[in-house]
Amino acid sequence: MSVLIRDPRRRVLLVQPAGRTDFMMPGSSAHPDETAEQAASRALADDLTMRRAVTGVLVRDPHPANFDTGAAELLHVVLDGGAMTDTEAGALSLPARGTSISALEWVPLDGLCKYVQPFTEARVRAAYAAACRGVRLRMDAEQCRAA
Repeated sequence: MSVLIRDPRRRVLLVQPAGRTDFMMPGSSAHPDETAEQAASRALADDLTMRRAVTGVLVRDPHPANFDTGAAELLHVVLDGGAMTDTEAGALSLPARGTSISALEWVPLDGLCKYVQPFTEARVRAAYAAACRGVRLRMDAEQCRAA
């Protein structure tokens, strides 16, 4: 599960997990009996010490199984973390310690390819378009727990 957070300058918040070279939207896997919205709120609080309302599902994206690692197929969802003001976006920084994130960047949509893998770029663009149009997808309780 990922959270799309945007700013007024058509940029999205991306994070770089420790030990990785690429960036992604902030997020996490849901714990058992945790909804996607609860997982999103927990991930933002744990990794960025950020409290934000998560207002709904923007994108549902099947993620194929990875035969190299043994990871099972899953449903990835992108939730709407809303838009930050320029002041909020400028004040955002990594916590001093205790996070699995090594960097964060505000990235313009036309610069995504420099930060993320192609499938992630497509996911970010689809979520951004849905957020701007006010589109929210429905998910039943079972899908929310599997996300």
